[in-house]
Amino acid sequence: METTQPTLEHRMLIDTLGAFGDGNTAVIAPDRGILLLEGWLNALQGDMGTARIKAELESLRDNLKSGQPDTNAIRHSLLSMASHTTSLSGEPVVDSATRTQLTDLVTALRNFSSQF
Repeated sequence: METTQPTLEHRMLIDTLGAFGDGNTAVIAPDRGILLLEGWLNALQGDMGTARIKAELESLRDNLKSGQPDTNAIRHSLLSMASHTTSLSGEPVVDSATRTQLTDLVTALRNFSSQF
C-alpha cells in the first residue's frame, strides 16, 4: 500500500494549529512565531493564489524581528490573515478535511489576535 506524504503546506497547517490551539490561551514566543512564519513563506513559495497572505506573513515576520513589535500591527496582520484564509478555504480545490483545518486556523488567528 502506497502512502502519500503530506505537503509542506499541510504540515505547516498542522504545526500552526498545534502551536495556537484554539488561540484563546496560546503563548507563542516571538522566535517560535518567526519560525512558523518562515515555514509558511517556504510552504507557499510559488503559489500564486496566496500573495496577500504571503505579504501579511512577511510584514508580521519583519515586525517580530524588529525587537520592538507593534502590537496593533500584529493584531491587524492576524485578522487580515484570518480573512484571507477564510477566502482560501472556500476555493473549490480545497478538500473538506483541509477546509475544516483552515476554519480552525481562522478561529485560532482571530482568538489569538484578541490577546494584543
